[in-house]
Amino acid sequence: MAARKNPEYPKAPAVLTGGLPWRVDRGATGFWDAGGKPLPSTDLTRFRAVCFAAARTAGGRVGVVTRLATATFHVVTITGRGWSRTVLCHAHLAVVAFPSAPPQGWGSPRTFDEPPDWAGQFALAGFRVLGQVELATPVEELDLSSLAGAERTQARHWRPATLGELLFNCWD
Repeated sequence: MAARKNPEYPKAPAVLTGGLPWRVDRGATGFWDAGGKPLPSTDLTRFRAVCFAAARTAGGRVGVVTRLATATFHVVTITGRGWSRTVLCHAHLAVVAFPSAPPQGWGSPRTFDEPPDWAGQFALAGFRVLGQVELATPVEELDLSSLAGAERTQARHWRPATLGELLFNCWD
């Protein structure tokens, strides 16, 4: 059974907007200014529900959704017969990505794969599914002006090379 777009889910935020350089939305790094408006949280109930829909589409099973204390993302693995795919869901922006390897310990993913066919379930539920080309975009080509001051400070400190490293990080 094909999933249909549910009108109660809002459209995914545009993590990248406009032409080049793309503007990255506030909350991308997981930091905010002291006294500033707190960042929103991604709806984990919706994310888990979409994981189950995607797993049904792919003939797989959903693992446990986890998140490290300092990570900007939630991690879940969807497995089937002879295959396994890790899904990352940003903690503050409704975006998902598929790392080349599951994050280990405190490590942030550095490389990403193209989304599998069943990733369309996330888009139908209002998540933005990021592909390899978007995630490999060099930070120098991004417009970071929408980030909070604390986010820009952290980005200068940690020096992420790509959008993927900026979005899916374990900075402390």
